[in-house]
Amino acid sequence: MNRRAPLLLAFLGLVAPMVAHATPPARVEVEGARVTVADVVRNAPPDAASVDLGPSPALGGSRLIDRDTILRALREHQATEPARLPEAVRVFRRTRTLRANELEEILRNALPRERLPRGATLTAVHAPRSLDIPAGWSSVTAEIPRPPRRAGPFVTTAQVSFVRGTEVLARVTIPIDLTFPPEAVRPDLARGSAVTLLVRQGLVEVRVSASAGTDADVGDTIPVVLRPAGRVLRARLIERDVALAVEGP
Repeated sequence: MNRRAPLLLAFLGLVAPMVAHATPPARVEVEGARVTVADVVRNAPPDAASVDLGPSPALGGSRLIDRDTILRALREHQATEPARLPEAVRVFRRTRTLRANELEEILRNALPRERLPRGATLTAVHAPRSLDIPAGWSSVTAEIPRPPRRAGPFVTTAQVSFVRGTEVLARVTIPIDLTFPPEAVRPDLARGSAVTLLVRQGLVEVRVSASAGTDADVGDTIPVVLRPAGRVLRARLIERDVALAVEGP
């Protein structure tokens, strides 16, 4: 008999129980950009629950957090150590798959909350067939680049942001088609038009006659010319004929 056989049998006898009782790490899904103790430990003590364990994995990936990592973070924060800790936890980012029709509906609902150019019509949304997004968003915003001042069709993109509280979970760029009527060519305030310049200094508010130094829409910051002094200041158009000074007189 081979002399190594007894040693091999003895070794297998030692490791077999370990292999038999080995279990894969627990699997958890998290929302948000960071992993906390509460995500990986059940009934974590209140002072330990919010202890940060690092970034969440990217979509489609995972991250293994072992017992030593959890203990180290708890001790760094001088937080209560739970009576039982997992040996290891594999963390995944919770996701949601959105179909093209869902993305279009989300974009159409979000875009009016941003300032669409006057009179513009959203005629088409070219959303991808499906898209994986981190789950858990509480609101969605959409922004579009400022279009040229001309009538007719215009192809551009909308940047859609999925937001949870103050945290942006994902940003997605979706091609869209807009159409502008003839009135879209006309600015809210034409160059040379009269405008009231509003100057605020603490509790003091002064209104001064001025004229627009360039074409502008509400929300734009433009040069305005004081009358009759001719001095030029910068101001933000807050109404069609009222601009708020952004630098002192």
